[in-house]
Amino acid sequence: MATADAADRPPVEDARDELQAAVPEAAETLRELLEADDERVQIRAAEAILDRAGITKGKRVSATSAAKDVGGEPSAFDDPLDDLF
Repeated sequence: MATADAADRPPVEDARDELQAAVPEAAETLRELLEADDERVQIRAAEAILDRAGITKGKRVSATSAAKDVGGEPSAFDDPLDDLF
């Protein structure tokens, strides 16, 4: 039987509860996809897991841009690898 409190809840709260209940199943699906036959599926699953764990792709930073970001002067040395990234 629904209580007055449950009837006063916005529908978004019910939807959020349903999604929260599905989290363990979704996590298990991603774990299973790590063993998929298709390597692309494995990579996507691994990326999704790492992303949700807060581990994201690193940003490449050249020495010149790093020096500028921290208020330093760019180096007089021109690194030929900076152009590759």
